[in-house]
Amino acid sequence: MTNARILSVSELNQYVKTLLESNSLLKNLAIQGELSNVKRAASGHLYFSLKDAASKIDCVMFKNAAIGLKFLPKEGQKVTLRGSLGVYQPSGQYQITVRSMEPQGLGDLFQAYLALKDALEGKGYFDRDHKKKLPEIISRVGLITSPTGAAVKDMISIIKRRNPLIDIVIYPSLVQGDEAAGNIIKGIRAFNAVQSVDVIIIGRGGGSIEDLWAFNDEYLAKAIYESDLPIVSAVGHEIDYTIADFVADLRAPTPSGAAELVAEETMTMILALVNQKSRLIQIIEAIIGKNRETVLRLKKDLLRFRPQERIEEMRLYLDLINDRMIRALKGRIKNERQQLINVKTRIEAMSPVNVLKKGYVRVTDNNGFPIASITALTNDQLVILHFADGEAKASIQSTKENK
Repeated sequence: MTNARILSVSELNQYVKTLLESNSLLKNLAIQGELSNVKRAASGHLYFSLKDAASKIDCVMFKNAAIGLKFLPKEGQKVTLRGSLGVYQPSGQYQITVRSMEPQGLGDLFQAYLALKDALEGKGYFDRDHKKKLPEIISRVGLITSPTGAAVKDMISIIKRRNPLIDIVIYPSLVQGDEAAGNIIKGIRAFNAVQSVDVIIIGRGGGSIEDLWAFNDEYLAKAIYESDLPIVSAVGHEIDYTIADFVADLRAPTPSGAAELVAEETMTMILALVNQKSRLIQIIEAIIGKNRETVLRLKKDLLRFRPQERIEEMRLYLDLINDRMIRALKGRIKNERQQLINVKTRIEAMSPVNVLKKGYVRVTDNNGFPIASITALTNDQLVILHFADGEAKASIQSTKENK
C-alpha cells in the first residue's frame, strides 16, 4: 500500500476547485431551471438556487452581471442562465457563477401556488369581511411553530420584553416537509377546542419556496379559515407570501413582527390606561356638573313653591278636620246612647215581669201553656197562676164570658 499524501481541507477544496474550473464544459454552462430562495444582498450581488423536480444547485450572480438584468428575478420563475461551475473554497460547496440570465416563464411549483391561490380566492377564503380582529387585550398567545428554531426564540423574547404579563403556550410542530401542514392543522384545532388563548401565531423563519410549501396547503388554508380564534401568519421574510398569509386574519412580515403585533408594550398600555382614567374623570366631572345644575334648579323650585309651608298648612287643616270628626263622633255616640236608653225603657215597660208587678196574673194550664181566653177554661180545671214573686195552683169553680 502506497503512502497517500495527507492534504489539508483547504488543499482539497483548492484541488477540486481547480478541477472544476478547468473543465471546458463546466466553464460555459447553459442551464434551465426554476428560481428558488432569491435574495439580493446589500452589496448588489444576487444569491439564489436553481432547481428542477429532483435537484437544486446554489448560484451567485455578482453585482456587475446583475446590473445588466432586464427583468426582476422572482421566486418560482423559470429561467435559462449561463455561467461557470466553481467551488466556494471556504465551505467546499460548489455553485454556479452566473454571467447572464433570461426568463422562460413560471416554474411548475409556482404555477401550482398561483392556481391554488386563485381557487381559494374564488371560494372567499381571502375576504376581508371574514377576517377577525385581534382582541384589544391579549393575555395569552398560542404559538404553532418549531420548538427548536430561531423563530420561536425571537417571538418569545420580543413578547416577554414588550409585555411580561402575557402567557405563551407553544404547540410544537413541524414547519417544513410533507407532514408539516398536518401538524399545524392539529395545532389550530387543539387551540380552538380548549379556547385557552386569545390569538394564535403560525410562524417560521425564511426559506425557499420548497421550504415554505407546507404553508401553501389547501387543507391548512381551510383550517385557518374555519378557526374561531384569530390567527396571525408569520411565515418567512417580508418578501415571502404563502397561502396561509392570505387566509389568516392578519399577516406579519416576520415572526418577530407578529410578536410585536400581539404584545403591546407595557408602557403603551399604562399610558392608554392613564388616558382612559383622564377621560373617565372628565366624564364624571361633566355628569356631576350637570347634576349640580339640576339640583340648583330644583332648589329654586322648592323656594318658589314653598312646599314646607304648604305641608304645615295641610297639617293644620288635618288637625282641624280631626277635631271636627272627633266632635261629630262624640255627638253621634251620645245620641245613640240616648236612643238605646229610650228603647230599654220601652222594653222594660212592656216586660211581662213588670206587668205582673203591677198586680196582673198570667194564667197557664197544668202543662204551662198560656190561657188567653175564658173560653179555654172549664169548671174544675186546674190552672197555674203566675205572680211576679211566685206561682199558685187553683181550680176553676165557674166561668163567665163578657158579652
